[in-house]
Amino acid sequence: MKCPYCRKEIHLEPESAPTYPHKDVPGATGVAVPHGWCPACRKFIVVIRFGRFVQGSSDWDRWLDAEDIVSESIAFPPVAGVRELPAEVPDSYRADFFEAERVAPASANASAALSRRLLQRVLRDQFKVSHANLHAEIGEFVATHSPPSYIADALHGVRHIGNFAAHPLKDSNTGEIVHAEPGEAEWLLDVLDSLFDFAFVQPRKLSDRKRELNLKLKALGKPEMT
Repeated sequence: MKCPYCRKEIHLEPESAPTYPHKDVPGATGVAVPHGWCPACRKFIVVIRFGRFVQGSSDWDRWLDAEDIVSESIAFPPVAGVRELPAEVPDSYRADFFEAERVAPASANASAALSRRLLQRVLRDQFKVSHANLHAEIGEFVATHSPPSYIADALHGVRHIGNFAAHPLKDSNTGEIVHAEPGEAEWLLDVLDSLFDFAFVQPRKLSDRKRELNLKLKALGKPEMT
């Protein structure tokens, strides 16, 4: 898991992990609430896990089998707003990005769907690529806009990690909520973060440098850059 404070990948060693059998679901299912401190930043984390119980010799002797965990989410601290975006990113994109981040702990599937839809919107709005599917739009963007290799590789990774071949709706209907592969939701947020930098932050920095250079050229009586 990733620490909601320092964002480092960690293995939480819980101080305690009380378990509670699920009273409304037949079978050995239940909830575990492991809690402890991040080994990197030493801040307190509470996790909720749902899955299959392993029963011991008594009612008190039970635990949640790590191999049969159905879902896991961070109950504390609240994770919304952990990431930051540069001020240059338009508000409409910011809202969708933070919504995808906010729902990720509860539903990686929903978060990934929101991020795929936002990725497609940025490619279409800012880079004027338009195809019937996201796979082709990523290909055109990389071919025609020459992004840095780390962004090109990250975008190709969207198709690979998302396993588009097995889940064609991710490609043809980006907003459809379908199964997200492990790490896919987080990867999409990272890719969007990098794409925002390329689309909004770097052009602004280049424009500022050009304006400063033209002021110097003008002071020297030389023609300005166009």
